[in-house]
Amino acid sequence: MVVAEQRSLHIESGAVRRGAAALKPVVKPKPAAGANLAVRKCALLTLIILAGFVLVMLYTFQATRIIALGYQADNMQKSVSNLQTENNQMELEVAELQTPERVEQIATTKLGMQEPHDFLIASFSPGQGSSQEPQTEDKSQANSWSKRLLAAIPRFVGRAEAAPSTQ
Repeated sequence: MVVAEQRSLHIESGAVRRGAAALKPVVKPKPAAGANLAVRKCALLTLIILAGFVLVMLYTFQATRIIALGYQADNMQKSVSNLQTENNQMELEVAELQTPERVEQIATTKLGMQEPHDFLIASFSPGQGSSQEPQTEDKSQANSWSKRLLAAIPRFVGRAEAAPSTQ
């Protein structure tokens, strides 16, 4: 640090004196136009470099984000594929468990059921023969007999049971 000496100034009739010599008033020179232009160019160059750096950082961020999302999409596709395979295997297992042979095996072994030896099956088709008109008298008698039979069957359908075993 430089310490300036304090000199006494004497003002006499508009002139400034330092000690014995008379001096003119000190006028600061204005900066040259070229110096101001150089400062502006330096500031502009700094801003351009800063803007370029920011753009490069944004591009890098986007590129890494796209790559990360690509990896996530691949992982999701693999996961979906694995789940579809697992679903198909489970559907096959369900189909195997629902086979009549397996149901019969479980019914006989675990539930203690037995296959019936003698049984009565009642089935009928109510639409047979009733839609056509008889053309002869024999067909009309057969048709009336079938109508009576079809009317009687619903009364006995609920009562159909396995016949008792005679063995």
